[in-house]
Amino acid sequence: MRFVFSYPDQLFWLVSIAIFVTVLFAYKWFFVSRQLRSIFLFRTFLFIIVLLIYLNPSITKTDTIESNLFWNIYVDKSLSMSYHSSPSTNSLLSGIGDIVTRLKKKDVPVKIYNFGTEIDTNWALGKRNINDASTNLGKVLNHMNQDNGYGVAGSLIITDGQANQGVNITSINLDKNKPIHIIGIGDKNPLVDVSIVSINAPPVIIKGENAEIEVLLSSFGVQNQKVNVTIHSKEKLLGSKIMNLSGEGSIDKIRFMINPDKVGVVEYKIQVNALPDEVNILNNKQTLPIQVLKNEYKISIITGAPNFNTRILKNILKENNNFQIDHYFLTKNGYLPPLKNFWDTKYDLILFDNHPVKDNKEEWKSFLRIFAKKILSQKTSFAIFLGNDIDENSLKPFLNLMDMDIKQPLIQLGSRYNWKFSKNWEATFPFQNNDLTNEKKNDHPPLLINTEIDSFNSQVLASFEISDVTIPLIQIAEKDPLRYLVFSSPDLHKLFYKAQNNDYANLNYQIFNTLFSWLMKTGSGKDFYFRSGKNTYQQGEKVSIIGRPIKEYEKFSHAMIHIFSDGKKINSKPLAYDNKTGFYTGQFWASKPGKLDYNIELMYGEKSLIVSEGSVLVQESQIELNNVFLNEKLLQKLSDTTNGSFYNWTDRLSALDNINKKSNKDILQSKIILHNSRLLFLIIIFVLTLEWLYRRKNGLI
Repeated sequence: MRFVFSYPDQLFWLVSIAIFVTVLFAYKWFFVSRQLRSIFLFRTFLFIIVLLIYLNPSITKTDTIESNLFWNIYVDKSLSMSYHSSPSTNSLLSGIGDIVTRLKKKDVPVKIYNFGTEIDTNWALGKRNINDASTNLGKVLNHMNQDNGYGVAGSLIITDGQANQGVNITSINLDKNKPIHIIGIGDKNPLVDVSIVSINAPPVIIKGENAEIEVLLSSFGVQNQKVNVTIHSKEKLLGSKIMNLSGEGSIDKIRFMINPDKVGVVEYKIQVNALPDEVNILNNKQTLPIQVLKNEYKISIITGAPNFNTRILKNILKENNNFQIDHYFLTKNGYLPPLKNFWDTKYDLILFDNHPVKDNKEEWKSFLRIFAKKILSQKTSFAIFLGNDIDENSLKPFLNLMDMDIKQPLIQLGSRYNWKFSKNWEATFPFQNNDLTNEKKNDHPPLLINTEIDSFNSQVLASFEISDVTIPLIQIAEKDPLRYLVFSSPDLHKLFYKAQNNDYANLNYQIFNTLFSWLMKTGSGKDFYFRSGKNTYQQGEKVSIIGRPIKEYEKFSHAMIHIFSDGKKINSKPLAYDNKTGFYTGQFWASKPGKLDYNIELMYGEKSLIVSEGSVLVQESQIELNNVFLNEKLLQKLSDTTNGSFYNWTDRLSALDNINKKSNKDILQSKIILHNSRLLFLIIIFVLTLEWLYRRKNGLI
């Protein structure tokens, strides 16, 4: 116990001595009356109490409390623990029970946890199932570092050391004053298993292109063992290669070249032959779907009358090497070349240039019904570029195919007006933006308008803004599976030549190549293709995602993959873009069995867009069966890091020699501050009352 003053002790004793001398002097020379002497004593006592309050003394009491420290016991309940040849599951359970009993007899307090994917206390509650999907040793080590509300002396881990989920345990900082003792389960020699870890291949390729498929193989329990790896498309063998397995969990790579000759989704099956005594053969094969796109698109141009736009349109189309063009133009003697070839050929796009015209309006009436059947049966999109010679009476039934019509104009026709792109352009073609909608950056030439086409069933991409009147210039429409385009001005050439003389030399190509690609659904109507490395994963595996843009696009700030289960988002991960390969890549954990959906979000500036969606099937985990052996090297390193010890299961009781009762001494201090004491207040009241009673009794009041 210690008595302390808030002010220095020297000051206290100086003041105390001064008061004591003053009191004696005053008492001897001034207070000769007995009555007054008693009153003075009362007030002197009160003065001393007030002085104590001013000096604020405190009393500190120190006690030492001794408490026992707990040992944490972590039992691995992952599936691999039950696949070891020794010990058996029953022997393992009874052996762990014996360890706990012996520690309690040594009076060592313990906390028992079991772990796999997560950490829980079910072991202590009697729920001792060994069937968890994966092993997350990282969570065990992080749990050791947490303050769990009680003192911890150290830990005992019972495991085979097969950490197949979570962070790298070597990256976790551990307290060397809290040793980790480990009892290892299983044989050092792994069970035999070969598995296809992942397949690296482009999600989309062009017909006729060579593409590389890289297969990643993992192997355990074998070394320098030869296996045969094959690739099939349907029932056709495309390739077969023999390779030597490295074993010990190493990754071996094998590559195949493919050159698909068909358009559409082509499935490739990759398979590794099973080995004798292999523990799991379900992971020896995978199916890989790849989208194959057309390598050529046939386009026909039908010109009704000579005009300046014809050459411009052909030049724009010729910029794309995948476009093959047939040009038919009307003469006094009919079409050259004859339309017979037109009717016999399947086109991806039919482009009408200044057509239909008055010179063949009667003939066109008879052709219109046949033309309608042709485009519907062959699913051919078409575009109309109006010219000065267009015949509106012939055009009208043609527009009806697109649910469009000629509109009575509210402006003077035959005049040129300024125009601009609408926000619809940016919304429809976000990746071909090129600031077309920014009026400050673009000085588009005025264009002539002779005919107004209604926009009731179409999407207007560019328009004339004349007073309060809006007249469509470029509009598109879609009636699945057909797509349509109407360019309402005969002055396309003016736009072209204007662009040649300023900073927008490629403006026409950027606009019309985008429109033509949309009409023909190049890339099957998609701008991006993404897929997973496999369609089926085991719980606890990493799902790999790869993506490829079909065209060149502006640079995105970043990309994200969002993962969903039963419609609820469960995770989001970034995607990286490689400028050299032109691919997006990313990964996420197959965290739970069942179907996992995902979508890909690309962000550019303040904008974002979902560009792809997909799903993977996650099976009940077999990942634990990929590595069924004692990872002694890892466990030995872990125990050495914390000054702990490692023992095999057969020597498990030796580990208990290092686990003993430990205590922790805590010093507790309690402090009493007299300044805050109610007792002092009561004493002051009591003394004042006694003084008042004394004075009244002696007639001093």
